[in-house]
Amino acid sequence: MAENAIVNIVDIKKSFAGVLALNGVSFSVPEKSIFGLIGPNGAGKTTLINVINGVYKPDRGEIHFGAVRLNDMAIYDIAQLGISRTFQVARIFRRMSVLENMVAPTIFLKESSERLKARIFDLLDFVGLAGKKDQYALELSGGQQKLLEFARCLVTDPQLVLMDEPFAGVHPEIKAQLIDNIKELNEKGKTFIIVSHDMRSISDLCTRAVVLHFGEKLSEGPTQSVLTDEKVIEAYLGE
Repeated sequence: MAENAIVNIVDIKKSFAGVLALNGVSFSVPEKSIFGLIGPNGAGKTTLINVINGVYKPDRGEIHFGAVRLNDMAIYDIAQLGISRTFQVARIFRRMSVLENMVAPTIFLKESSERLKARIFDLLDFVGLAGKKDQYALELSGGQQKLLEFARCLVTDPQLVLMDEPFAGVHPEIKAQLIDNIKELNEKGKTFIIVSHDMRSISDLCTRAVVLHFGEKLSEGPTQSVLTDEKVIEAYLGE
C-alpha cells in the first residue's frame, strides 16, 4: 500500500447474484489529489464508490482510509471518519428547504451550533445558493440540486469527497462553478475521487486516473497518459 495515499484499495471483488461487478481492483489515491475514476457504462465505477463509503461490503479485498480498515464499518461511521459523497442523481430532501437540507447532517456533529451555522451559510454562499436558502429544494433546477447536495456533503468538513457524475445534465455555468469549487477545496487540502464520463473535465481536474472495464482495472496513471492509452480508447469506442 502506498504510504502517501489517503485511500488504498486492495484486490476488491464484488458480485451481485453471480454477476461479477468488480474483479480484483487495486489502486491508491494520493492525499490532497483530484483523482479520476472512469470507464464505459457498466464498468463498476459506482459499485466501487459504494464499496468505499460502505453502501456495499466487498466479497474480497480491503479498503483502507489512512490507517483505518473500512470493510466492516457502517456508513455513518465511515462518514464520521471524514468521507462524504454525492450521487449521480442528487439525493436531497425535496420537500424541505435548502437551509433545512444543509442542517440535516449536523445532528451527528458535536461542534457548537454557532460554528455549524456559520459553516452552513459560508457553504451556501460558496455554491451560490445563499439567496435560495428558504426555497423548497424541489424548486431548484437539476444543476442547483447538485450544488445543494455538494454543499451538504461538505457540512461535515470531510477529508475525502466522492463525486459520482457531478457534471451530468447540468448547465455549463453550473458545471464551471462546480469545477472551480472543487479546485478551490483541493487547494485547501481536500481529496476528491470523481466518477465522470466528461473526459474534458477529468482532463482539466485530475492529476491521476484509473479506468475500469467490465469490473477490472484497465489502466492507471497520469490522466493524460490514461486518456491516450490505446486500450482505453478501444474500450470506449467498443462500448
